[in-house]
Amino acid sequence: MIWEQINEDRKKLKVAHYKNAFPDALDDINFTTLVEVNQYKSTVSNVDEFVKGSTHIPDVGSDKRVQKYLLEFQKNYDRHETEAHFNASMFFSLSDGHNSLFLHNDYETVLLIQGYGETAYLVTDADTFSKQIYHCKPGDALLLPRLTNHKPLILGPRVTLSLGANPMKAMTSKNYGPVNTSM
Repeated sequence: MIWEQINEDRKKLKVAHYKNAFPDALDDINFTTLVEVNQYKSTVSNVDEFVKGSTHIPDVGSDKRVQKYLLEFQKNYDRHETEAHFNASMFFSLSDGHNSLFLHNDYETVLLIQGYGETAYLVTDADTFSKQIYHCKPGDALLLPRLTNHKPLILGPRVTLSLGANPMKAMTSKNYGPVNTSM
């Protein structure tokens, strides 16, 4: 089962690529879903992420196509430390020239599920300066333990679902919990 492996890798703070772990992802995580989620969110919030020029739509877990992945994550993921808040976001690019994010790390553990298109991810180790590139195709997933340095490398149009498990103290300036220094 994929969740046993994800939980084992997370315990070890291991970045891991799971090929075709979510074979139905392309049916659910695509431009139709993206456009419909943006339309709904812009209607209720008056914030249109497309008009803003964003590459990110936060808080998409209420959409039924996305919700099943978020609920599966909440049910099967072994929480570590004070991970209590789960979130779902969609990241997207319209072409390979569409810039996304710079090299960064997240306070939460992240599970990326590739829907439409393909995306490569550069993952770096801050201590050893080693680098690895993971190439995600539709249905693939990439586990990024908290504070893992990473950057999406846009290969073309894409839609990616990001599921996060955020510790309650994630937004403090104080160091909290182990820092991932291995790949």
